[in-house]
Amino acid sequence: MAILTVPKVLREKLGDEGVEALIALLNEAAHHERDNLLGILAERFERRVTEEVSRLEVQMAEVEKRLDHRIAEEVSRLEVQMAELEKRLDHRITEEVARLEKQMAELEKRLDHRITEEGKRLEVQMAELEKRLDHRITEEVSRLEKQMAEVSAQLQVTLSERYASLVRWMFIFWAGQIGVIAALLALLR
Repeated sequence: MAILTVPKVLREKLGDEGVEALIALLNEAAHHERDNLLGILAERFERRVTEEVSRLEVQMAEVEKRLDHRIAEEVSRLEVQMAELEKRLDHRITEEVARLEKQMAELEKRLDHRITEEGKRLEVQMAELEKRLDHRITEEVSRLEKQMAEVSAQLQVTLSERYASLVRWMFIFWAGQIGVIAALLALLR
């Protein structure tokens, strides 16, 4: 902050050089005073900041301590709840397993009974089917034997007819041959 005007009385007593020197001195003093004031303010600000930081660090440490304690309490409480829940779940699982094993045993018993019944029913059906098949096979064998006998008789008749026809043709052939030989012998004689 510079001094702009110097009263006239001072100017007359000190002169221009004295006024300039006084102004420079006052400016320097003001500048020095301002630097001192800024230094004091900076020291006070730093001390205040340090105090506030210390106070905040103490408060934060207290809050952290309280939070750690609260967290530990909550963790303990949750661990107890988890242990109780695990115990209840183990008990319920055991009950459910026992119930399911009982149901499975009942189901197995019912299935065994049903399988036995179905096995007996199938055995009866198979016996009936076997009986019907035996009867049908017997009928078919009898029918086939009858057909074979008929075919055999027809074959015998056919063969007999063929044999008779063959003998007749052989007789005709040999008779013709004998006639030709006799004619040749007669000619040759």
